[in-house]
Amino acid sequence: MITVPGGGFQCQKAGGRKSGNRLQPVVPAGHNAGMDMPAKPSLTALMLIAALAAGSAAADPGQRSQPARVAPGGLLRVEPVYFESAARTGGDFYFWAPGEFANSGLQIPLHGEPVLLAYGKFDKPRRSFNFPVESGVRTLTIFAGAQRKDRAVLVRPGGTIVADGDAGVALQTFSHMTIATIQAPTPGTWRIDFEGAGMFSVSAHIKPTVEADVPGMDDFDFVELRGRPGHEGLFPIEREVFKGQTIACQLEASGAVSAVQLALVTGDSRPIATVPVAAETGDTEHYLGRCPIPNVPFRVVVTGRDRLGQSFRRTTSALYVPR
Repeated sequence: MITVPGGGFQCQKAGGRKSGNRLQPVVPAGHNAGMDMPAKPSLTALMLIAALAAGSAAADPGQRSQPARVAPGGLLRVEPVYFESAARTGGDFYFWAPGEFANSGLQIPLHGEPVLLAYGKFDKPRRSFNFPVESGVRTLTIFAGAQRKDRAVLVRPGGTIVADGDAGVALQTFSHMTIATIQAPTPGTWRIDFEGAGMFSVSAHIKPTVEADVPGMDDFDFVELRGRPGHEGLFPIEREVFKGQTIACQLEASGAVSAVQLALVTGDSRPIATVPVAAETGDTEHYLGRCPIPNVPFRVVVTGRDRLGQSFRRTTSALYVPR
């Protein structure tokens, strides 16, 4: 869905693939909770945005430092309700400066599996985000936007900075956003260094290898033991879940994976807790653990190693909001 929030527009995806318990990922009405395919932008909506955008604004150099812009006028005006909608569902929030969209030449990135989602407000001038890229990844897409973007840099595992013109790199820079698409990214730990102020949205998605043993996060549930005597099994909980509880959780993973672990992170991708998990007896796809329910909205992240020993990471798209 494309919406027009005044200062920008949002490419929105519903998050979480399946959830049977009452601790639900928060999604707008009409959207299912789950990890889904990226929404295709509406041509009508794009035409509407273009019609609303008047004039043009020069794009900044993107990867280079920008002069500080102080209030008033230093922060782009955006509609918070639209930003929060993107933050809760895992969509990209587009921070368009007035008049910028019409002549932007935007190429909307076609996202794959989410490995990093972070939405929040700068509490210091710079935030850095590390994330792994496993072996065989075909495409890596990066989005970094803020009410004030001073500098956005993508750093490869070897320490070199991604620049427009590099082989396999498409870099789009705007006044308040940087969007990068990297073909056949090098396996290893990548880093986004983002400097700015106000609200920000940062994401990293991959299109993994087409091999059958590619790592995957197929499902996640909070579960409990139910059923007739002699026929008990684990089922998604059917009761409310409260802050401070510790509840059994079940992950369904696919592919040739090892060293699988769960973690809970805040909406702006700060760590909350690490959750050790173990595969069920005779089952290489289902993992059980005990999840401490935090006092803040959170996402679930799975990490591990692929068949070649490279680290991988996946995250749920939608936020879970405890009672």
